Amino acid sequence: MANQRLTDKTAMEMQTGSGDLFHVVDVSDTTGSSAGTSKKIDSKFIIQTDKFSLPNNEVVALHTTPKTLVGALSGYFVTPLSVSVFCTKAGSTETSSNNLMFGFDSSTDNNYWFQIRDCMNNKLTNLSYIVSGNPASGGTYVGSSTVNRPFEMWSNLAFNGGWTMEVYVTYSYTKLL
Repeated sequence: MANQRLTDKTAMEMQTGSGDLFHVVDVSDTTGSSAGTSKKIDSKFIIQTDKFSLPNNEVVALHTTPKTLVGALSGYFVTPLSVSVFCTKAGSTETSSNNLMFGFDSSTDNNYWFQIRDCMNNKLTNLSYIVSGNPASGGTYVGSSTVNRPFEMWSNLAFNGGWTMEVYVTYSYTKLL
């Protein structure tokens, strides 16, 4: 609403989502005024959380059909901050010892940002996994370039149990300078 003070607007009482915008003053751009120029910025350039719901058929197919959690942007790299996975047992018990992988190159199981080993293996109840950047190789991600790459989730082999998952990924985009 025009001519309304920011402090008079209603509060947003949840995390920002895809497409949400912030109002900022770019002090390095003085074309609008000597104090700076008003601009908008998409929340994905700050910190954003996205949610994905995977039914059992998508969970089982993760070894052949990886799930893109954060899309690639040209000239940017994705910085994943955390991934929370809420698994709901909805049928037979998982009997595989397969891993749920997260990273920037689902074509290989050798380069990953994080893996959940033996995901849901022999679990009889719902389970939550909350992970953050603790990659292999002593805290260093070693793999293909993350520039212009999506952040994905996949499994090393096919899961065989009856379960679903809700995945929350928190991340930011960073522009190469």
